[in-house]
This record gives sequence, C-alpha cells and structure tokens, in this order.
Amino acid sequence: MTTLQNDLVDIGTVIEAYGIRGALKIRPFSNDPVALLAAKQIWISNAKNPLMNHDYEVYKARLHSGSILLELVGLTDREIALSLKSSIVAIPRSKFPVTQENEYYWTDLMGAEVQNQSDERIGRVIEIVDNSAQTVLIIEDDVKKQRLIPFVEAFIIDVQLDSNPKRILVDWQIDW
Repeated sequence: MTTLQNDLVDIGTVIEAYGIRGALKIRPFSNDPVALLAAKQIWISNAKNPLMNHDYEVYKARLHSGSILLELVGLTDREIALSLKSSIVAIPRSKFPVTQENEYYWTDLMGAEVQNQSDERIGRVIEIVDNSAQTVLIIEDDVKKQRLIPFVEAFIIDVQLDSNPKRILVDWQIDW
C-alpha cells in the first residue's frame, strides 16, 4: 500500500493484543466505526517507536464488546501485537465510505467555525463527544471559553464543509 501521510485520518488506538495469534483490540474514536470495519488496509503509527510505523492489509475486522478486533496480514505474533499498544490506527480519508445527505464524519467537523443566525461568531469546533443521547460539539471561542452545542436538527441550521473556512450555522445565542 502506498499511503499519502497527509491523507490519513486517525480513527482509533490499539488498546491491547487479543488472542495468541497477534490480533489487535482497537478502541475506535467514533461510536459508529464503519470506516474502520470497512477498511482493507490501515496505517499504524507508534510515537514511542517510529520504527514500528507501518501499513498493514486487514485480514478480518469485527466488533467485540464496544471495541474492534483487527487481524492483520503478516502480524501473527502476540508479542509484536503487544508492542503496538497505544499506537494510533489511521486510514486514508479517500477510503472512507461515502456519506449520505446530512451525514458527516466527525473529523470533517473538527475546526469548523460556528456562528449563529445573527452572524455572531460563537467559536471553533475543538472536540466532538457522544453522550449516548446525542452527539455534542465542543466549541471554543477566542478567550478559550467553551460551549457545548448538541449536534441535532433543532440547533444545527446548516453545515458548509466546502467553504473556506468550514462553517456551521446554529440556532444558538452567544450568551447561552
């Protein structure tokens, strides 16, 4: 696989080896890890040991108790799998499944400028979390004040990912 490093999107982290044949247990960064489950190839980067940075072909991927089990071609040793603990798993953005209308990948929303219907700047998306009931945008303004805005139809008016900068228009007051 020839991977363009600037096309990679971090989608999970290795939390453990699984089984005796070197499978990896991955904690996905999304509660719906469709891109990871569909990936045919992945990139693993290890900040502690850059020599371990490597691309792998996926043999099998499956859900397991809230995590993903990945079996990789050529990785059949539990000790090597254990050495990858805390590594980041990434795939090229070009390999993500196509989204439907009004569906967005969290990574695409990161950094978007958020403003309300009165053209007041609320801030920039710095994090996205899922609280079981809904997805929540964490917005930070210029003085580092944070606001939490539910990413639901009642508050999200428009998402413009093609504009520069990316923008999200919300039904939200600046003093909330």
